[in-house]
Amino acid sequence: MTPRSEPFGPGTRLGALAPAVEAALGELDGARAVGRLWARDHTLWADAPDEIADRLGWLTVAGDMLPRVPGLEAFAAEAAAEGVRDVVLLGMGGSSLAAGVFASVAGGAAGGPAARGGARLTVLDTTDPAAIAALRARLDLDRTLFVAASKSGTTIETVSHLAYCWGLAPDGARFAAVTDPGTPLAALARERGFRRLFENPPDVGGRYSALSYFGLAPAVLAGADAA
Repeated sequence: MTPRSEPFGPGTRLGALAPAVEAALGELDGARAVGRLWARDHTLWADAPDEIADRLGWLTVAGDMLPRVPGLEAFAAEAAAEGVRDVVLLGMGGSSLAAGVFASVAGGAAGGPAARGGARLTVLDTTDPAAIAALRARLDLDRTLFVAASKSGTTIETVSHLAYCWGLAPDGARFAAVTDPGTPLAALARERGFRRLFENPPDVGGRYSALSYFGLAPAVLAGADAA
């Protein structure tokens, strides 16, 4: 074990918690936590691999996604060339949190101009009727792209959002989807001829998916520099 410096001395913000934090870090060192994490050793958390071994894709997702950035940028450029000015992300929880952050960073969330010529990105993560009605009132449907995002493809709020928006604009060219391979949402996207279906690496959990298609697709549409 490599000796650590003592970062939690007097005057640090941890105050009285410093000894407990130092003890916890010592336990992690003793368990070889970092090495076992990168080795995807599920016994770091539990004896059984259930819900662990198939959720560690976030460890390498940045490198895995980097070669896909040019394809995302081409998709965004195509949408912009066809006049898309608004992108509405239909998602909840892990499927929407990163998109909301990227929308703020790109500049479109507050209604101002998006970065690098991207579209204005709005994250619809509520079922409040007033919020949905307000969004509908300001959208030009001919210039809007709806992106339905759900890892399982069965999230009830997202399914409801999609049904509502499809009723407004029943045209596959106005829709894209982000989901795991083989989900009902993936099947629906193919059936309705969505403009694009992004099938995400299935070993990335929702709340670890910022650098997967769940975060990067809406980010690039909003003009963010994904690379």
